[in-house]
Amino acid sequence: MGKERSNSCIVMLKIIMRKFKNNEVVPNDVKEGHFAVFSVNPEEEPKKFIVELHWLNNPLFLKLLKQAEDEYGFQQKGILEVPCRAAELQKILELKIG
Repeated sequence: MGKERSNSCIVMLKIIMRKFKNNEVVPNDVKEGHFAVFSVNPEEEPKKFIVELHWLNNPLFLKLLKQAEDEYGFQQKGILEVPCRAAELQKILELKIG
């Protein structure tokens, strides 16, 4: 399970890095060591989150990225979108990582 999780982290990091390279302009609110994510849910407006890179090691966050891959594939343009409610993503990001 550890090796599978590590491989998943590497794949997701490569996807995010490819998105950064394809974007000519990084929004001013995205500092070095961070990336932007939109929570997307048909019942609410998309909400933008600025996320530290260390979240790419969190199993709950990786689960959301896997859901994004399953729903949107690797062809997303612009800011990364994850299919969840804003409150769900906020709850994950409020967790303390040990």
